[in-house]
Amino acid sequence: MSTGKRLAKRSIIGTRVCGPCSDGKYYSGCIYAVLPSSSSGSSLEKAQQSRYLVRFDQVSGNMPPNSTAEYYESDLIGPGFGSVTNARLIPGQRVFLTYNGREIEAEVDKCRLDKDDVDIHLAISNGKG
Repeated sequence: MSTGKRLAKRSIIGTRVCGPCSDGKYYSGCIYAVLPSSSSGSSLEKAQQSRYLVRFDQVSGNMPPNSTAEYYESDLIGPGFGSVTNARLIPGQRVFLTYNGREIEAEVDKCRLDKDDVDIHLAISNGKG
């Protein structure tokens, strides 16, 4: 039975994503604008994708090289975009993982692509609270 109500359109503006910067590391940010795909009729896959403008988070101690950047859909990681499993981590990349049931921050020390192995540095506090 139809209620006659339409579902609201979902805007991609405000979506939390991660994008690679010029230093090769991924940084978190928020989409603040969408640029239409080019209509040049090019057969290139990226030329037919929309472009997204991302404003990066300003986190002390881990500042992105730029405050904003433009990305194609295939370059972003987040809901409705690419998966983190396709990302290439580099030493110094900030990551979050679950350790003893809690999400903690870590930093990539070394990546061994041939072994599918990543060494990380955890900053674990033993304090209570």
